[in-house]
Amino acid sequence: MKRKLFLLSVLLAGILYVSGQQITGNVTDETDSPLPGVNVIIKGTTTGTITDADGNYAIEVPDAESELVFSYVGYLTETIQVGDKSVIDMQLISDLAELEEVIVVGYGSIRRKDITTAISTIDMNNSDKQSPAILLHNIEGKAAGVQVVSPSGKPGSGLSVSIRGNTSLQASNEPLYVVDGVPLVKTYDKNNNRLPGIQDVGFLNPADIESITILKDASAAAIYGASGANGVVLITTRKGAANQTKVRFQTFTGFSTFWKKIDVLDRDQYLDLMTELGYDDPNTENTDWQDEAFGRGVDNNYQLSFSGGSEKTQYYFSLGYQKQKGVVAPASFDRYSARLNVTNKTTKWLNLTSNLSFTKSKSRDITDNAGVARGGTILSALTTPPTIGIYNPDGTYTSNPNKGGWENPIANAYAAQQGSNDYHFLGNMTADIYLLKGLTFRSNLGGDFQYNQWDYFLDPFSTDWGRTNEGIGQTRSWDNFIWLFENTLNYNLNFGNHSVTAMAGITAQESKFHYSYMQGSHFQDDYIPTLNAATVRDAINTDIQEWAKNSYLARISYDYKKKYLISSNFRIDGSSRFGKNYNVGYFPSVSAGWRISSESFMEDIKKINELKLRVGWGKTGNDEGIGNYSSYGLYDPSVSGYNFRKLANEDLKWEATTQTNIGLDLATLNSRIVFNIDAYKKETNDLLVNVKLPPTSGFDIQTLNVGSIENKGIEFVLATKNFVGDFNWQTDFNISFNRNEVTSLGEATDEISYGSIYERGDAIKVVVGRPLGSFYGYVYDGVDPETGDVIYHNFDTIDAINPAFDRVFIGDAQPDFIYGLTNTFSYKKFELTIFLQGVQGNQMFNASRIELESMNDSKNQSTDVLNRWMAPGDVTNIPRADQGNTYNTAISTRFVEDASYMRIKTVTLSYTFSGPWWSKIGIQNLGLYMTGQNLWTFTKYKGFDPEVSQYGGSGPSIGIDYGTYPQYRTIIFGLNVEF
Repeated sequence: MKRKLFLLSVLLAGILYVSGQQITGNVTDETDSPLPGVNVIIKGTTTGTITDADGNYAIEVPDAESELVFSYVGYLTETIQVGDKSVIDMQLISDLAELEEVIVVGYGSIRRKDITTAISTIDMNNSDKQSPAILLHNIEGKAAGVQVVSPSGKPGSGLSVSIRGNTSLQASNEPLYVVDGVPLVKTYDKNNNRLPGIQDVGFLNPADIESITILKDASAAAIYGASGANGVVLITTRKGAANQTKVRFQTFTGFSTFWKKIDVLDRDQYLDLMTELGYDDPNTENTDWQDEAFGRGVDNNYQLSFSGGSEKTQYYFSLGYQKQKGVVAPASFDRYSARLNVTNKTTKWLNLTSNLSFTKSKSRDITDNAGVARGGTILSALTTPPTIGIYNPDGTYTSNPNKGGWENPIANAYAAQQGSNDYHFLGNMTADIYLLKGLTFRSNLGGDFQYNQWDYFLDPFSTDWGRTNEGIGQTRSWDNFIWLFENTLNYNLNFGNHSVTAMAGITAQESKFHYSYMQGSHFQDDYIPTLNAATVRDAINTDIQEWAKNSYLARISYDYKKKYLISSNFRIDGSSRFGKNYNVGYFPSVSAGWRISSESFMEDIKKINELKLRVGWGKTGNDEGIGNYSSYGLYDPSVSGYNFRKLANEDLKWEATTQTNIGLDLATLNSRIVFNIDAYKKETNDLLVNVKLPPTSGFDIQTLNVGSIENKGIEFVLATKNFVGDFNWQTDFNISFNRNEVTSLGEATDEISYGSIYERGDAIKVVVGRPLGSFYGYVYDGVDPETGDVIYHNFDTIDAINPAFDRVFIGDAQPDFIYGLTNTFSYKKFELTIFLQGVQGNQMFNASRIELESMNDSKNQSTDVLNRWMAPGDVTNIPRADQGNTYNTAISTRFVEDASYMRIKTVTLSYTFSGPWWSKIGIQNLGLYMTGQNLWTFTKYKGFDPEVSQYGGSGPSIGIDYGTYPQYRTIIFGLNVEF
């Protein structure tokens, strides 16, 4: 019996040894309330459990050396060794880091939880896994109320950004960009046309950027006065950290192709159509011009950075190189970049900071955005006859056999030797002097220098156009230097439950600009590709311009118990651009916040950790529509003296935008769910309008401040942390609704037309009561079965179709809403990010289809014309072929298409190697990733890309596709190493 008891006891001991140690416990928050769903995991393993509804848990651990890890969204993670305990209770502390995060705002910074205005922030820490070569791609679909459009997919082409709708007809609709405190000011010629070159933030290397803050409402942007009407994008570059030396190498390679082809006629189908039109084409090739012109693009990017420093001095230094070959060769873009940021604590009372960057960009362009009669590689790849090859027997490029001068797409792309070089230096040096406790003086000296050189030469041999002109040479160069000097005083005071911050300062800014252009032709037989060899000077133009701005600014903020918050900005701008009678502008703003969650009546609602109401009002301006000398009477020199060219306007001033915003911020379940809503009304007055003058004045038009535009909308943002632990799933969603309306064009102007279509007139009309980008034309009612001609709706039903009476508004390019959805999944060292972006309710005028369905000349056509009317009685929606007929392809609803789309913008799969073994060989972490960009686009639009726009992505002429270079699908393979 004793022997059996001994064996039983040994067996039980063995079972206990195998089973390990049983641990139970309860998890609560700081108020001792139970926390359900807390992850309790044995450290270094995947074994774990979660707490029940009462916060209780039970887990079995191998031995007393085991450690338990307690983690929950919105709380600090805790780790504890088991030891000889059988019961382990845990109290988790809220992690308020997100609310305590410091956000950069105009001329200062603020904690996120104290924000009273409409602000969006973009964290760039994960951008190196998605490989956006253009900085602004990082905000596309990521910020509510911010629409980012790619008007063209050409290498190096910029993006168009509009914040809360378009506000201007003639001035820029783009936001003001401020890099490390230095505003970027665009450069215009004497006719106030924006000059070519990289004039947004495309010259910046995205790998150098730490964060992006977007000031969306006027109460936030008023501190930038006459430049803040379209919102402000604040860009902060990376800095070094004390005692954290890092060496990072980043590289990626991407391969790009267009995601679709447009079906056009093959040789036999084309010859049948030409016979029907009365053309003779003796050629017998069967060339697929899309295959010839559209290839595979390659993008290579390399970035090397060093950062670190001591407690006294920190540094960040980087070198970058990007080489992009376009899908349509020989379009290309090369960028070389260098950056040095240094912070030095010189003494206890003095800090010095410098941010210096230099970028050289080299690009080769191809023609696009043009009707085929005026050239264009994209359209000519569709409309060039398939019956011809690339070259004639003598080595010259072929062209349309029935229309001289219509070059084939390879000729359009390769015949001209052309290239652009852009040099950009941007930098500033800042001194912070600590005068007294809470009182700091800051002096900021900045400089922005840009030089652009473009050269073009078309030989007198290889193309029809070159032979006609016996060669063409062009050269254009411009440079602009802008200096900035700012001095501000900042004061912080905390006493009891009160907190006050104040800022006051003065700024001065000045620009000097040089421009020259020359064109020559008729080169001699032994031509040299320089303008000196041209025998005819077709154009010579030089220009020097200057402008200056002086400003005074102030801000004061107050909060009581971090519960009631109020802030006010005020700026005075004096500018040399303004007219004599309005040479100074005043821009005030005020905003307030009420942290409802801090009230006593909210104490029992434990699930809500942040609830804040925000309201704001402000006034901003837009001075970019005003030329440097637009307020003056101008004269042009002539042989006999001077000719009066432009009337003076001493009342000329900035466009003024007033905006009211109300918002609500909610964070619940310890910030596991964060929700924001903002509603706004944005009114722009004193709109710059070209007003027709009476014939007696001797001038056609004059620019006056007479119009107004209104934007109003609502924005929603939702961020959720769905799962946290070894497996994490986070969702970020935003959606924005905006309504745009022209409310006045002044007393003397009824309408303004935009969007010229070759041989068809203007496709867009601006009138009171309609949004910008409104299409105007006929209503297409089909094809007459007896005649084969198009039937346009006759609104008076009495007379024949009359352009004066039968054209109406037939659509617009304004979306009903825009949205973005990001899901990020991670498991241990794997991470998968899926980003969807979309636009809904907008329309596009597909002018490319006019060229592809006109059947009125010898261009190739789309396969849609195979269904054309051929004989009386045919029922079809494609009219007859008729040489010279433009009536059947007039501007009408036939070419207005639904351009709504939902795009799988990026999908990124990454894996990070890290740990003790990697540390032994000097690598902190090594990341591999694969990214797909523009993987799939869900749309009804028939063209290449529903996002492109011939005349840019903002302003009155949005929404026209006319042979525009589309975006492309890219597969990227990348490597990030940190030593």
